[in-house]
Amino acid sequence: MLRSHYSSEVPKEDGARVKLAGFVAAIRDIGRIKFLLLRDREGAIQVTVKRGEVREEIIKLTEEIPKESFVVVEGKTRVSEQAPGGVEILPESIKIVSKAAVPFPIDISGKIQTSLDKRIDWRFLDMRRKEIMDIFILEAKVVRYLEEFCENNGFIRIFTSRLTSAATEGGADYFPVMYFDREAFLAQSPQLYKESVLASGIDRVYDVGFVYRAEPHNTTRHLCEYISFDTELVCETLEELLDVKEEMMRYLFDKLNRDKKVREILSVYNQEIRFPKRIPRITLEEANKILRERGVETGEDLSPRGERVLCDYCRETYDSEFVFVTHFPFAGKPFYLMRCRENNKLSLSFDLLYRGLEITSGGIREHRYEERINNIKAKGLNPEQYDHLRFFKYGMPPHGGFGTGIERVVMKILGLSNIREAALFPRDPNRLKP
Repeated sequence: MLRSHYSSEVPKEDGARVKLAGFVAAIRDIGRIKFLLLRDREGAIQVTVKRGEVREEIIKLTEEIPKESFVVVEGKTRVSEQAPGGVEILPESIKIVSKAAVPFPIDISGKIQTSLDKRIDWRFLDMRRKEIMDIFILEAKVVRYLEEFCENNGFIRIFTSRLTSAATEGGADYFPVMYFDREAFLAQSPQLYKESVLASGIDRVYDVGFVYRAEPHNTTRHLCEYISFDTELVCETLEELLDVKEEMMRYLFDKLNRDKKVREILSVYNQEIRFPKRIPRITLEEANKILRERGVETGEDLSPRGERVLCDYCRETYDSEFVFVTHFPFAGKPFYLMRCRENNKLSLSFDLLYRGLEITSGGIREHRYEERINNIKAKGLNPEQYDHLRFFKYGMPPHGGFGTGIERVVMKILGLSNIREAALFPRDPNRLKP
């Protein structure tokens, strides 16, 4: 039985037997000749149906095919300068596997502008557009290369539960769920699990999966469910942790730039990605001084405008689209972060900004049992709610880590205007479908 080819695999020669499966993207009728454009995930190829060259039943069949129907075509190749890609298929058989209903619910030609909400309603039809499918191909590449970096650098992958007995970050931005006869929570991050694993003697771990934030934000940068790439490792200083994160991102961008498919995707979106010689590292205090000089209001965290202006500054000053911002006030950070010894009001924390948006947050954790208890109480939380604490009583090594939002990375690499475009199943305060 002849193996099915992708369109990109069809040899540019005369007389090669091929079998292809895909969607009928277009049908052009010029009398004695019909042209079918067959689309698959790798591209498109022309199928030429000409009287005198193909059987009559094939000609009649093509008159019954609605656009976007799924078909299987078998035939022989013919080199043609006029055909897309320089080769066409002369069909020996065409099988309609599944007819598309008429009319199609959204426009996928790119000629008519469709609202993002409607496109998401019909997400998997919208993905028949190459530029939309490319978003999720890139997303898979980003995760693959981040995993590759971790595997090459001694990290062990773990699989943490997305159910917790206590809210990871504290506060109210969590989703409670019923777990049989008691309340549980969808994990705001795998933080408490991934750092507790370090008590085992495994000194570097990573985890990738969904995390949940019940934040009622209808913005272009927030999701209630997003993919977080998390790492945790034994280390003592914030500088050491920043070095690891910088090496990870350098590796990612180098691999993306070397990947032929990624370069094609970047070309579709008219984007180039560069990595600086070194990511600038500035404290929040220094960042606020820079922002105030540029007329931006400042506080104990960076505003969206502050992130954009600070990235503009770093691009102009350091030729870097990235910047590490460090030493945020402990009052606004989770209990598990370590306080600065020099200033108890600050934490050994950082955000990594890229093209005007925070894509990573992390820091050095408080590994000392009594100090961790004090931190939890300082946040107005009950230590008895946190089962992970018992592991900190038996020799927990010093450690730190970070979590990276994959959709935000993809959004900024491609220059997308809304993070929902980078989420296959976007979940926000108003959406639970598809």
